[in-house]
Amino acid sequence: MREDKDCVCYELLMKVFRDNAYASIELNNALAFCAESDKPYVTKMFYGVLERNVYYDYVLGFFAKDKPKKSVATVIKMGYYLLENMNVPAYAAVDNTVKLCKRLGKGGASGFVNSALRKFGEVKLPQAGSAHYLSVKYSYPLWLCELLTRDYGYDFTKDFLSHEPERRTHIRVNFLKTQPESFEKKYGLDSEASREACGVEKTAVGYYMPRKVLDKIDNTEYFVQSASSVAAVYAYLYGIKPNCALDLCAAPGGKSVLAASIAKIRLIACDIHSHRVGLIEKYAKKAGADISVMQNDATVFRPEWENKFELVICDVPCSGIGVAGSKPDILFNRSPGDISELTKIQNAILQTASRYVANGGRLCYSTCTIIKEENDNIISKFLKENANFAIEKIKSPYCDEEKNAVELFPHIHNTDGFFVAAMKKIAL
Repeated sequence: MREDKDCVCYELLMKVFRDNAYASIELNNALAFCAESDKPYVTKMFYGVLERNVYYDYVLGFFAKDKPKKSVATVIKMGYYLLENMNVPAYAAVDNTVKLCKRLGKGGASGFVNSALRKFGEVKLPQAGSAHYLSVKYSYPLWLCELLTRDYGYDFTKDFLSHEPERRTHIRVNFLKTQPESFEKKYGLDSEASREACGVEKTAVGYYMPRKVLDKIDNTEYFVQSASSVAAVYAYLYGIKPNCALDLCAAPGGKSVLAASIAKIRLIACDIHSHRVGLIEKYAKKAGADISVMQNDATVFRPEWENKFELVICDVPCSGIGVAGSKPDILFNRSPGDISELTKIQNAILQTASRYVANGGRLCYSTCTIIKEENDNIISKFLKENANFAIEKIKSPYCDEEKNAVELFPHIHNTDGFFVAAMKKIAL
């Protein structure tokens, strides 16, 4: 059992900052060895520093002529978070951070750490109205703030960046075991007042649940699945009843399983990596879903699938900007160059997938990003190059009317950012 919760936080942060580790995986591993009473502190400190990292780097730039080592910078950032968010007196936050520095064998830097923390409140933000201001204020990379401002305008970008991500777990009912009405009645969630009393929010496609409520529910009666992921499946299936479907980038399997259970279709779910194929198989087995699972590279054409499927789904690899609010480490290793590389893969997958669609069938493209270069631009390019496809109007439970594409935004829909477009194959 780990007893020094600050050292645990430091080690976790260094794994992300230095080793490019996945935050959620490392945190789950670390919490298994923490005292129950320390888990909330470790979680809050770890994710809090990640979320405020850009701002803390900006502040540090005022106090250091030379950029400090990552180890020392990480200790200071933990101190900054203590000052900002942990409800402790300033002197206690400074003292705690300096002592941590010494425990980590970095006593030589304790004077600098002390000074950086004591001057924390002296730093002013850049001038409001600029992308630089948005970057520092909301702790997002400058390149992303510039890109979003270009795509959506300043006010929209400000609202998007300032949105507080949903902390509750989103679930959907397991339709093979129960139905929403029965589920709500069984657990006393069948009125708005009863849901509000226990902190549960009914969404267009499921429920946001606090952990204390979720722990009391039979885990065979629901699946943890993001609201945007569930909404995407309804968009894929809007207005059609296919007999067979292909999901080319299916891991971990939630969308495939839900699509198969709603539409009662024969579905093949694929992924390029064998370990991710295993995740789909595990998910399908738990759900009792009758789907076929196989390893496949979505960019490489398979002649035996040509013109075979009435529905082909391309939930392509993307920058993940739509989920960055709840997964801040996504942004650490992203750059504008990454977007260009991703669009090459996205275009390749979509072009290959189009050859698998039967005449009259539907081709769906989706991402968990809101960057237009990965969404609207991909669809426009594809339609210009493929006269045998036309856009189909679709909607999801979050849409009031049919649209050329379903777009979800955290600050508008309280979901992850998501994009779905559908195209019909026309016999020429």
